[in-house]
Amino acid sequence: MMHVESLFSSFPFIYTERLVLRQMDVADAEDIYAFYSDPQVTKHLDWHGPSSIEDTRMLIDSWNQAFADRRLISWGISFYPSESRHIIGTITLMPTRGIFDADHRYPLTVGYDLQTDYWGKGIMSEAMQAVIHFSKTHISPHRIQAEVYPENVASLKLLKKLGFQEEGLLKQYLMHEVTKTFLDVVLLALLFN
Repeated sequence: MMHVESLFSSFPFIYTERLVLRQMDVADAEDIYAFYSDPQVTKHLDWHGPSSIEDTRMLIDSWNQAFADRRLISWGISFYPSESRHIIGTITLMPTRGIFDADHRYPLTVGYDLQTDYWGKGIMSEAMQAVIHFSKTHISPHRIQAEVYPENVASLKLLKKLGFQEEGLLKQYLMHEVTKTFLDVVLLALLFN
């Protein structure tokens, strides 16, 4: 297991058979804005995505600053090997409270999004397996959890396939940033001990 300081000394790229999970930069803003502009992508999120390419650049900068502050790791998903740096999705991993630290006292929360052209092709399953393996190997959390809208059947199915157990329904747990309505979520968790 890596020491937490060395884990955050440079961004951890993850390679799989088809994918690279990599750090995003402002050059990726158009790709990211394009898939967040699709209502099919945002219908199961608690926001509508960035409202412009400039907002997307600021979002990427905030993700990279949060990584530097050890508050989250936000990977962009691209195909590998490929000359294209095209981002087709994201995965974010963060402690439920505070920062990544040596105690690993807080569970980690994972969230993900994928461009609709790539749904149903095993892309997110492959990417999530890699993030779970990375987490076990380099962070050693006792628990990774995810919050999913009950109607997001595909996401519930994916997480259960990866070994996450459904723990219950959290009533009016999240407020949608735009509609200001409270939303129910299903809590799922993967335990490591």
